[in-house]
Amino acid sequence: MTSTDNRHSTPPSEADIQAYADGTLTPERTAALRDYLSKHPAEARRVAFYDRLNAQIQAAFRATDEPVPPRPSGLRASFARTRARRSVRRTLNVLAALVVTLAIVSGWLAAAQVSAQALDNAAVMALAEATAQGFSAASPTRADASTDASAPDLSALGMRVVEQRVLQLGPLQRANEFVYLNGDQQPVVILTAAAPFAREQPQWSARRVGEMRLLTWTAQRQRFVVAGNARAHGLMRVADVMTAR
Repeated sequence: MTSTDNRHSTPPSEADIQAYADGTLTPERTAALRDYLSKHPAEARRVAFYDRLNAQIQAAFRATDEPVPPRPSGLRASFARTRARRSVRRTLNVLAALVVTLAIVSGWLAAAQVSAQALDNAAVMALAEATAQGFSAASPTRADASTDASAPDLSALGMRVVEQRVLQLGPLQRANEFVYLNGDQQPVVILTAAAPFAREQPQWSARRVGEMRLLTWTAQRQRFVVAGNARAHGLMRVADVMTAR
Protein backbone atom coordinates (compact mmCIF):
# COMPACT_ATOMS: atom_id res chain seq x y z
CA MET A 1 0.00 0.00 0.00
CA THR A 2 1.44 3.42 -1.01
CA SER A 3 1.47 6.15 1.62
CA THR A 4 -0.39 9.33 0.75
CA ASP A 5 1.24 11.36 3.56
CA ASN A 6 3.08 14.12 1.66
CA ARG A 7 3.43 16.64 4.47
CA HIS A 8 7.21 16.58 4.23
CA SER A 9 7.31 17.09 0.45
CA THR A 10 4.73 19.88 0.21
CA PRO A 11 6.42 23.27 -0.32
CA PRO A 12 5.78 25.57 2.67
CA SER A 13 3.80 28.75 2.27
CA GLU A 14 5.35 32.19 2.71
CA ALA A 15 3.44 32.56 5.97
CA ASP A 16 4.90 29.26 7.22
CA ILE A 17 8.44 30.38 6.42
CA GLN A 18 8.05 33.73 8.16
CA ALA A 19 6.38 32.13 11.18
CA TYR A 20 9.15 29.53 11.37
CA ALA A 21 11.82 32.26 11.25
CA ASP A 22 9.95 34.18 13.95
CA GLY A 23 9.46 31.09 16.16
CA THR A 24 5.65 31.23 16.09
CA LEU A 25 4.96 28.15 13.96
CA THR A 26 3.06 25.29 15.62
CA PRO A 27 5.19 22.28 16.74
CA GLU A 28 3.61 19.97 14.14
CA ARG A 29 4.24 22.37 11.28
CA THR A 30 7.72 23.12 12.64
CA ALA A 31 8.70 19.44 12.51
CA ALA A 32 7.35 19.09 8.98
CA LEU A 33 9.08 22.28 7.84
CA ARG A 34 12.40 21.26 9.34
CA ASP A 35 12.23 18.00 7.44
CA TYR A 36 11.39 19.90 4.25
CA LEU A 37 14.23 22.38 4.74
CA SER A 38 16.71 19.57 5.36
CA LYS A 39 15.99 18.38 1.83
CA HIS A 40 15.86 21.85 0.23
CA PRO A 41 19.00 23.89 1.05
CA ALA A 42 17.86 26.88 -1.03
CA GLU A 43 14.71 27.25 1.08
CA ALA A 44 16.77 26.82 4.25
CA ARG A 45 19.00 29.70 3.17
CA ARG A 46 15.94 31.85 2.52
CA VAL A 47 14.64 31.20 6.06
CA ALA A 48 18.04 32.08 7.47
CA PHE A 49 17.97 35.30 5.42
CA TYR A 50 14.62 36.32 6.96
CA ASP A 51 16.02 35.73 10.43
CA ARG A 52 19.15 37.80 9.78
CA LEU A 53 17.14 40.59 8.13
CA ASN A 54 14.81 40.90 11.11
CA ALA A 55 17.77 41.06 13.48
CA GLN A 56 19.57 43.69 11.39
CA ILE A 57 16.52 45.92 11.06
CA GLN A 58 15.79 45.78 14.78
CA ALA A 59 19.45 46.54 15.59
CA ALA A 60 19.46 49.48 13.15
CA PHE A 61 16.41 51.09 14.73
CA ARG A 62 17.50 50.52 18.33
CA ALA A 63 19.06 53.57 19.99
CA THR A 64 22.75 53.14 20.68
CA ASP A 65 22.38 54.12 24.34
CA GLU A 66 19.29 52.00 24.89
CA PRO A 67 19.92 48.78 26.82
CA VAL A 68 19.10 45.61 24.95
CA PRO A 69 15.68 44.45 26.22
CA PRO A 70 15.20 40.85 27.31
CA ARG A 71 13.74 38.61 24.62
CA PRO A 72 9.94 38.56 25.11
CA SER A 73 8.13 35.30 25.30
CA GLY A 74 4.65 33.95 24.69
CA LEU A 75 1.96 36.33 23.44
CA ARG A 76 4.20 39.38 23.95
CA ALA A 77 6.83 37.75 21.75
CA SER A 78 4.26 37.20 19.01
CA PHE A 79 3.17 40.85 19.14
CA ALA A 80 6.80 42.01 19.11
CA ARG A 81 7.61 39.89 16.08
CA THR A 82 4.52 41.12 14.28
CA ARG A 83 5.58 44.72 14.88
CA ALA A 84 9.12 43.91 13.74
CA ARG A 85 7.82 42.37 10.50
CA ARG A 86 5.66 45.41 9.86
CA SER A 87 8.63 47.67 10.51
CA VAL A 88 10.71 45.66 8.06
CA ARG A 89 8.00 45.89 5.42
CA ARG A 90 7.60 49.65 5.94
CA THR A 91 11.35 50.18 5.68
CA LEU A 92 11.60 48.09 2.52
CA ASN A 93 8.61 49.93 1.01
CA VAL A 94 10.24 53.30 1.72
CA LEU A 95 13.52 52.14 0.19
CA ALA A 96 11.72 50.79 -2.86
CA ALA A 97 9.86 54.09 -3.27
CA LEU A 98 13.15 56.00 -3.09
CA VAL A 99 14.71 53.75 -5.72
CA VAL A 100 11.73 54.22 -8.04
CA THR A 101 11.78 58.00 -7.51
CA LEU A 102 15.49 58.21 -8.28
CA ALA A 103 14.99 56.10 -11.40
CA ILE A 104 12.18 58.38 -12.59
CA VAL A 105 14.18 61.55 -11.92
CA SER A 106 17.28 60.13 -13.63
CA GLY A 107 15.21 59.06 -16.62
CA TRP A 108 13.62 62.48 -16.87
CA LEU A 109 17.00 64.23 -16.73
CA ALA A 110 18.43 61.90 -19.35
CA ALA A 111 15.45 62.50 -21.64
CA ALA A 112 15.75 66.28 -21.15
CA GLN A 113 19.43 66.35 -22.10
CA VAL A 114 20.14 67.69 -25.59
CA SER A 115 22.84 65.82 -27.46
CA ALA A 116 25.80 67.65 -28.99
CA GLN A 117 24.70 66.66 -32.49
CA ALA A 118 21.14 67.90 -31.93
CA LEU A 119 22.38 71.25 -30.63
CA ASP A 120 24.79 71.64 -33.57
CA ASN A 121 21.99 70.91 -36.02
CA ALA A 122 19.73 73.44 -34.29
CA ALA A 123 22.50 76.07 -34.43
CA VAL A 124 22.97 75.56 -38.18
CA MET A 125 19.25 75.98 -38.80
CA ALA A 126 19.02 78.98 -36.45
CA LEU A 127 21.88 80.74 -38.25
CA ALA A 128 20.33 80.05 -41.65
CA GLU A 129 17.01 81.46 -40.43
CA ALA A 130 18.65 84.55 -38.89
CA THR A 131 20.53 85.21 -42.13
CA ALA A 132 17.33 84.89 -44.15
CA GLN A 133 15.51 87.35 -41.88
CA GLY A 134 17.97 90.11 -42.78
CA PHE A 135 18.48 91.81 -39.41
CA SER A 136 19.97 95.30 -39.61
CA ALA A 137 21.26 98.04 -37.31
CA ALA A 138 17.69 99.35 -37.08
CA SER A 139 16.20 95.99 -36.02
CA PRO A 140 14.66 96.10 -32.53
CA THR A 141 15.41 93.38 -30.00
CA ARG A 142 12.76 90.66 -30.01
CA ALA A 143 12.42 88.54 -26.88
CA ASP A 144 10.26 85.46 -26.38
CA ALA A 145 8.43 85.67 -23.04
CA SER A 146 9.20 81.97 -22.37
CA THR A 147 12.98 82.53 -22.45
CA ASP A 148 14.32 81.49 -19.03
CA ALA A 149 17.87 82.78 -19.47
CA SER A 150 19.34 86.23 -19.98
CA ALA A 151 21.32 87.01 -23.13
CA PRO A 152 25.07 87.18 -22.44
CA ASP A 153 26.36 90.77 -22.46
CA LEU A 154 28.69 90.96 -25.45
CA SER A 155 28.45 94.70 -26.01
CA ALA A 156 32.18 95.07 -25.30
CA LEU A 157 32.78 93.00 -28.45
CA GLY A 158 30.48 95.22 -30.51
CA MET A 159 27.73 92.56 -30.47
CA ARG A 160 24.08 93.60 -30.15
CA VAL A 161 21.37 91.06 -29.35
CA VAL A 162 18.39 91.29 -31.73
CA GLU A 163 16.46 88.14 -30.86
CA GLN A 164 16.18 85.67 -28.00
CA ARG A 165 13.79 82.76 -27.76
CA VAL A 166 13.34 79.15 -26.62
CA LEU A 167 13.66 76.32 -29.13
CA GLN A 168 11.68 73.13 -28.49
CA LEU A 169 13.95 70.38 -29.81
CA GLY A 170 11.96 67.44 -28.40
CA PRO A 171 9.20 66.58 -25.91
CA LEU A 172 11.50 67.42 -22.96
CA GLN A 173 14.41 69.07 -24.79
CA ARG A 174 14.78 72.83 -24.90
CA ALA A 175 17.50 75.24 -25.92
CA ASN A 176 17.91 78.97 -25.44
CA GLU A 177 18.70 80.83 -28.66
CA PHE A 178 20.32 84.29 -28.84
CA VAL A 179 20.91 86.11 -32.13
CA TYR A 180 23.48 88.93 -32.23
CA LEU A 181 24.69 91.30 -34.93
CA ASN A 182 28.38 92.12 -35.09
CA GLY A 183 29.81 95.45 -36.26
CA ASP A 184 29.39 94.35 -39.88
CA GLN A 185 25.70 93.53 -39.25
CA GLN A 186 26.38 89.79 -39.64
CA PRO A 187 24.33 87.44 -37.48
CA VAL A 188 26.03 85.37 -34.78
CA VAL A 189 23.90 82.74 -33.03
CA ILE A 190 24.46 81.34 -29.53
CA LEU A 191 22.57 78.26 -28.34
CA THR A 192 22.68 76.88 -24.80
CA ALA A 193 21.01 73.70 -23.48
CA ALA A 194 21.02 71.67 -20.27
CA ALA A 195 23.39 68.69 -20.26
CA PRO A 196 23.55 67.30 -16.70
CA PHE A 197 25.28 64.06 -17.75
CA ALA A 198 27.66 65.44 -20.38
CA ARG A 199 31.41 65.34 -19.90
CA GLU A 200 32.93 68.74 -19.12
CA GLN A 201 34.80 70.34 -22.04
CA PRO A 202 35.45 73.95 -20.94
CA GLN A 203 37.80 74.73 -23.84
CA TRP A 204 35.94 75.48 -27.06
CA SER A 205 36.59 73.58 -30.27
CA ALA A 206 35.75 74.71 -33.81
CA ARG A 207 34.64 73.01 -37.00
CA ARG A 208 33.39 74.10 -40.41
CA VAL A 209 29.97 73.27 -41.84
CA GLY A 210 30.05 74.63 -45.39
CA GLU A 211 30.35 78.41 -45.07
CA MET A 212 29.52 78.26 -41.38
CA ARG A 213 31.73 77.77 -38.35
CA LEU A 214 30.57 76.16 -35.12
CA LEU A 215 32.38 76.73 -31.82
CA THR A 216 31.28 74.28 -29.13
CA TRP A 217 32.05 73.50 -25.49
CA THR A 218 30.44 72.04 -22.36
CA ALA A 219 30.65 73.64 -18.93
CA GLN A 220 28.58 73.88 -15.74
CA ARG A 221 26.25 71.11 -16.96
CA GLN A 222 25.37 73.01 -20.13
CA ARG A 223 26.25 72.71 -23.79
CA PHE A 224 27.12 75.84 -25.75
CA VAL A 225 27.31 76.47 -29.50
CA VAL A 226 28.34 79.70 -31.21
CA ALA A 227 27.51 79.71 -34.91
CA GLY A 228 28.31 82.23 -37.60
CA ASN A 229 29.75 82.72 -41.04
CA ALA A 230 33.31 81.41 -41.12
CA ARG A 231 34.54 84.93 -41.98
CA ALA A 232 32.31 86.76 -39.47
CA HIS A 233 34.24 89.29 -37.40
CA GLY A 234 34.49 88.53 -33.66
CA LEU A 235 33.17 84.97 -33.82
CA MET A 236 36.04 83.37 -31.91
CA ARG A 237 36.26 86.29 -29.48
CA VAL A 238 32.68 85.52 -28.44
CA ALA A 239 33.69 81.96 -27.54
CA ASP A 240 36.80 83.22 -25.73
CA VAL A 241 34.79 85.64 -23.58
CA MET A 242 32.06 83.11 -22.75
CA THR A 243 34.45 80.28 -21.81
CA ALA A 244 36.47 82.65 -19.62
CA ARG A 245 33.47 83.29 -17.35
